[in-house]
Amino acid sequence: MELIGKLKKQHLIVNEYAHQIESEIDKANPNIGHLVELLSIFSASLLFHLNVEDMELYLKMESYTHNSPTLVSLFEQYQKTMFGLKDTLLDYASKYSDPLTIEMNFSVFREETEAILNLLSRRIEREESEFYPLIEEILRKLANEPKAIP
Repeated sequence: MELIGKLKKQHLIVNEYAHQIESEIDKANPNIGHLVELLSIFSASLLFHLNVEDMELYLKMESYTHNSPTLVSLFEQYQKTMFGLKDTLLDYASKYSDPLTIEMNFSVFREETEAILNLLSRRIEREESEFYPLIEEILRKLANEPKAIP
């Protein structure tokens, strides 16, 4: 599925910015201005990815799986965690958009950043190891089903 490939590429971009943020935070004297820049790009990339999942993936899969309560439940579960992550990210990005806030509370910033990046890492790992393969399997089965002739 073309969409899954696109989502995986977005994961690579988000992970690259997450890595750059972690590297900057770990420096003896982190460049706060650069961190704010990285956070802005990271947040925008991740929000874009979450919106693509919501608008393209979940809506598309909803139409394919409406006859399967198990699959509907699974997709709803992923959507709920997505909205939780999106809300957490929006709060975080808003809180740390100002360099002075980061500088004045660097240890709290570091702690919250590490928590968000760990949460994100687990989610991406789960999507790529469980969720996306399931979607690809569903779509393969649907593609191989005989079409009803009207």
